[in-house]
Amino acid sequence: MTTLKEIMSVQQFSDLILLNDEGDLERDVEMVDITETPDIKNFTAPHSFIVTTGMCYQHDQNGLIDLIRELNDIQVAGIGFKLSRFLEKIDEEVLEFANELKFPIIRIPDSWNLGSITHHMSSYILDGETEKLYFALDIQQELNTMLMRGLSLEMMIERMSRLLRVPVMLLNPFHEIKSMSHHFHEHSEQVQKNLSYFKRYVNTNQISPNNKASFQEEHIIFEVPAFKYFPYYLMVSNVNTLTYPFSLLAIEQAVNTLSLAIYKNSKIKEAEQQDVNRFFETLMSEHPDNLISVKQHPEFLKKHLIQPSNFYQVIVCAIDQERDVENNIYLNERYQMTFEWLTHKLTDIDPSISVYMTPGNHRFTILLQTKHQYYLDYCKYIQKEYQKLFNSTLSFGIGNEVTEFSQLPLSYFEANEAFDHKSESGKLEFLELYKSKSVEELLQLIPANKLKPFITYTLGSLAYPKTTKEKELKHTLKIYLANHCDLTKTSEDIFIHRNTVKYRIKKCEEILGQPIEAPDISLDLRLALFASEKVNF
Repeated sequence: MTTLKEIMSVQQFSDLILLNDEGDLERDVEMVDITETPDIKNFTAPHSFIVTTGMCYQHDQNGLIDLIRELNDIQVAGIGFKLSRFLEKIDEEVLEFANELKFPIIRIPDSWNLGSITHHMSSYILDGETEKLYFALDIQQELNTMLMRGLSLEMMIERMSRLLRVPVMLLNPFHEIKSMSHHFHEHSEQVQKNLSYFKRYVNTNQISPNNKASFQEEHIIFEVPAFKYFPYYLMVSNVNTLTYPFSLLAIEQAVNTLSLAIYKNSKIKEAEQQDVNRFFETLMSEHPDNLISVKQHPEFLKKHLIQPSNFYQVIVCAIDQERDVENNIYLNERYQMTFEWLTHKLTDIDPSISVYMTPGNHRFTILLQTKHQYYLDYCKYIQKEYQKLFNSTLSFGIGNEVTEFSQLPLSYFEANEAFDHKSESGKLEFLELYKSKSVEELLQLIPANKLKPFITYTLGSLAYPKTTKEKELKHTLKIYLANHCDLTKTSEDIFIHRNTVKYRIKKCEEILGQPIEAPDISLDLRLALFASEKVNF
């Protein structure tokens, strides 16, 4: 952007004179306009330089104070007066007011007529803008060529830095450094300074998508919108040292190319990960006897992030559902970003930890391949950090550890069971370890239309007794089977004579139509008795 200071430093305009000492000549000038009317506020573009004879203010310069206030409010670069025709000089009160606003008032000498100076200044500005446009397009073309050749983001950032001759840093959506120019390798202390600066302004929400509000001190921070809701960030430092023909457009063009490069790389990784995910999902659905041997195929399994070990444990993780979030683009981006973030965090803890995506249910499978005493603390740490960064919560279901690769599907099943059990109860941000189901829980899983006929068929009229006699018979049968068909022990437990127990058991056999003490019959009876009392239909 061309400034008043730059224009006045050119020999052609060296006879222009700043009348107020505090006038800010660093103001940007995008165009030059002539006016002789007082009501120009609504017809003047920001960053214009106004030239005038001041004819309207010949007899009362107080109106100039209002004019200057209005022009300053709409970010006009300054105003130039051709004195001697209508105004001999600008009153001190007007100059003092302009100084308060640092608004430049410039004297145009008699050698210029207004039409001529407007034409020449506009030509100078347009020539400069054209040169800046060519420079921006050259940068974009060079970076596009690098993109087409498949060169890395690191090389693109370094090339951009050398073209601009300033330090450049690319940060990912997690506010971590993705790439940085050679300046930071040579001056490592600057890394933490830049990161502190970046995090300070991100936390105060002062980064706007690619506009001047991103200028702070000597840095510019641009969003790199490779993803709509989870942008990367480009931080350009030492902005005050940038020289012509640099312009914001140059960085904007570079940002566009970087967005494409990041998006392309992400889609390539996503496609590669899909193959790994599908293989792991297929592996977990196999019967243990059909699993390939990790010892016989180590290289093949290594490609799918599985290594030989005497320890495996599966943890299932998912983002907790939110009722008021229905934006599919946001949800898909968040799912992908969560996977990348989880992978980064967990492999930092242990490079042998593998993370897989299961898009069918929007879960993640974490495979531990070395024993970790504090893995529950890791999960709690992940939950805490995720909440801070994504403003959402994570939950975990944890399977038991296994020592054989062939047992891995069992740990996978347990982790999903633990997650489902807690999730179905409506809990959020939980850590649920798998617990073996009791007989009662297992029976509850059998559909009622399958279980109830079994109870009725096995127990007959004792299944749901109506008379007092039938209830006594059922209770005696239950205690008798619990005591392994011991008459004496049963009589002691229910406080009746041994012969009474014997009589009741004989009556039960008559109702059931089969002997009670046969092992297979005894098991059916115990299950049916248990189910009739414990399972709700």
